[in-house]
Amino acid sequence: MCNVTLQVVPMLPRLLCEELCSLNPMTDKLTFSVIWTLTPEGKILAEWFGRTIIHSCAKLSYEHAQSMIDSPTETVPEEELPAISPEHSSKEVHQAVLNLHRIAKQLRRQRFVDGALRLDQVKLAFTLDHETGLPQGCHVYEYRDSNKLVEEFMLLANMAVAHKIHRAFPTRALLRRHPPPQVKMLEDLEEFCDQMGLSMDFSSAGALNKSLTETFGDDKYSLARKEVLTNMCSRPMQMAVYFCSGVLRDLVQFRHYALNVPLYTHFTSPIRRFADVLVHRLLAAALGYQELPDVEPEALQKQADHCNSRRVASKRVQELSTNLFFAVLVKESGPLESEAMVMGVLNQAFDVLVLRYGVQKRIYCNALALRSHHFQKVGKKPELTLIWEPEDSEQEPTRQVITIFSLVEVVLRAEAVALKYSAILKRPGTETSLGLEQEESEDEPED
Repeated sequence: MCNVTLQVVPMLPRLLCEELCSLNPMTDKLTFSVIWTLTPEGKILAEWFGRTIIHSCAKLSYEHAQSMIDSPTETVPEEELPAISPEHSSKEVHQAVLNLHRIAKQLRRQRFVDGALRLDQVKLAFTLDHETGLPQGCHVYEYRDSNKLVEEFMLLANMAVAHKIHRAFPTRALLRRHPPPQVKMLEDLEEFCDQMGLSMDFSSAGALNKSLTETFGDDKYSLARKEVLTNMCSRPMQMAVYFCSGVLRDLVQFRHYALNVPLYTHFTSPIRRFADVLVHRLLAAALGYQELPDVEPEALQKQADHCNSRRVASKRVQELSTNLFFAVLVKESGPLESEAMVMGVLNQAFDVLVLRYGVQKRIYCNALALRSHHFQKVGKKPELTLIWEPEDSEQEPTRQVITIFSLVEVVLRAEAVALKYSAILKRPGTETSLGLEQEESEDEPED
């Protein structure tokens, strides 16, 4: 096992984030709660909002909850679990997780029946050296049932609070909307799919989600083809944004495209996002705990704009950080080899999704040992023919055709430029090695 070091930079002072506002177990904590009466199928029978005191009996990680979901009939050994309050047993905790998991599956199923869309993007996680902080290995983060369990109830709470504060303050609610995709880019993608013979329905979020689920076959590379197309579908998508309900007159603009719901907000992470703090203040006023903050819609919109700009910046920093760590990994442990799937074809280059690591790179023809290359469109499908220079004078040149969804072998190599790496196409027929050997690692649980 690699030693792993992780650093968390809290939004608020550590005393608040890690002590006063964190739901530490076996301690009374003041909370805002949304409490539902639900059927086993996830249908809401009753709903209540209010200030509460929570005294949680244990602090489970995603790994703990996943082990309980994976072994529904077997008790997880207590030594593998965190401390549990004496009033409860590990069996009770296990059953509670299973109950939540069962309802979450129903909620999730119904969301997608109702037309929700999820465009999963590959996310890399790194194992770091404890002393140097440099990456020693990486793996694609696996989004599992325990993550989905938490997500479903967070979504349910966020939607419930959005409706609550909008009913109370129709012109002063801080909400979150997701605009529809950019029309021109979506039309271009639809035309591309028609050219590729892909039966895709872009008429709505739900139709697109169904297409992504049903279009591909069941061979071992079907997931890779879906990953490539999911990436293409992400490009026309616009970012979700916070807004004040008083600055938009058309209620249609309030909608969240991906979730396919009329109203949505962020309520569940007040120690991570300032927008949630604003929503808590509005909810407190809606419930009569305090006066409505004396702020006009335009002033609240300025706060929403600030939250939006900070969110864009944090997303960009996250992307740059991942690229930086992966570049260091290639330099320290490379060259790395992997299968890759072609995402786009140009006249002098082509783009690939590197399957093992989930990164995207452009491969240039002039960086390859080619005798020649030729670009053409076959029935409007872009196609790049590569003629490889033979390694032996007695051999014939090797011909390789590159099209969308072609499966190729690539090598990732560090460049002379600091912390840059490139992808090189392996010559067809070259023996493949597995490259970097990754060790198993546990994901750090969220707080």
